[in-house]
Amino acid sequence: MSQSTPVLAAHGLTKHFRAGGRRINGRPPARAIHAVDGVDLELHRGQVLAVVGESGSGKSTVARLLAGLIPITDGQVLLDGADARAHGRRAFRAYVRRVQMIFQDPFASLNPVHPVRYTLTRALRLHRRQSIGGKLRGKELEAALTELLERVHLTPAARYVDSYPHELSGGQRQRIAIARALAADPEVLLADEPVSMLDVSIRLGILNLLADLRDRLGIAVLYITHDIASARYFADRTTVLYAGQVMETGDSESVTQEPLHPYTRLLVASAPDPDDLAGAGAAAVRDQGTGGEPPSLVDPPPGCRFAPRCPYATDLCRRETPELIEVSAGRAAACWGYSDRDDRPLVPAGGSGSPSDVGRTARNGEAAA
Repeated sequence: MSQSTPVLAAHGLTKHFRAGGRRINGRPPARAIHAVDGVDLELHRGQVLAVVGESGSGKSTVARLLAGLIPITDGQVLLDGADARAHGRRAFRAYVRRVQMIFQDPFASLNPVHPVRYTLTRALRLHRRQSIGGKLRGKELEAALTELLERVHLTPAARYVDSYPHELSGGQRQRIAIARALAADPEVLLADEPVSMLDVSIRLGILNLLADLRDRLGIAVLYITHDIASARYFADRTTVLYAGQVMETGDSESVTQEPLHPYTRLLVASAPDPDDLAGAGAAAVRDQGTGGEPPSLVDPPPGCRFAPRCPYATDLCRRETPELIEVSAGRAAACWGYSDRDDRPLVPAGGSGSPSDVGRTARNGEAAA
């Protein structure tokens, strides 16, 4: 398999949930919640892709779709270039052996009535039975448990293996959840806000652990977060979601330091800055047009879904939905400001010039080359 081939990819990933409402003639209403609409993602071995956005943007739904926990409405998921839709128990078990998920709340994701030994032993026996030709027992099982706990830096293993979840700290519980995922020797980890339920003082330790696993084991990591600042620190690439659609994508340093889309700029300006004693960040947030609320996902507005909150939106933005427009190598934004249309909006860039000028210059440079 080529190194350029993503280990896990999604093309046109779409999920519509049936909306509640009054039944008519015994039939449910023909309405749907557009949770995810046409999302494209690629996860490469040894790299981290961050998916950022506010609550309700579809981040966790994307993770659950990739994990196979909920069915896909439309689109395609590819594992090493092959269709990854699992049909039947055996196919699903083979898939989750390669793609594992880490949930947001480690206390809720661990069974409180069972000790760590039971949790990890069950995972080992489920996922490694076929690879070793039988069940783990005795010394082999103890060695495997010790290895898992050492992988997540819980040493000595004997101190934790017979503990119950309530006897562990939040960070230790999340490390156990990560160890359970590693029991399958996965190629992909889907981390759904893995540090948001933890104390600020221990979040960095969990991110460093995931970075170490990425580097040592070559695992591809999907990192879902509200915190765009942590995406810059931890992720190689960042994709920004809003109302179920991709607004911007690119390398994390560029996305966080020179955001293209007005929504990305709003997220960056909203990130707390301990050095901002003058309140410049709050003023920047006001400038980005935070008025209003996210659109209804039952009846999404036409055009760009951020248009009702965008201070630069024009009739074009409210009428037609922009596709992802490549602005420079590896960077794209779903904003008409980067198009060549005469009626495009004039959106000031984070740096010098305007997005329209930047996008036009990049395209002209590519054409000349």
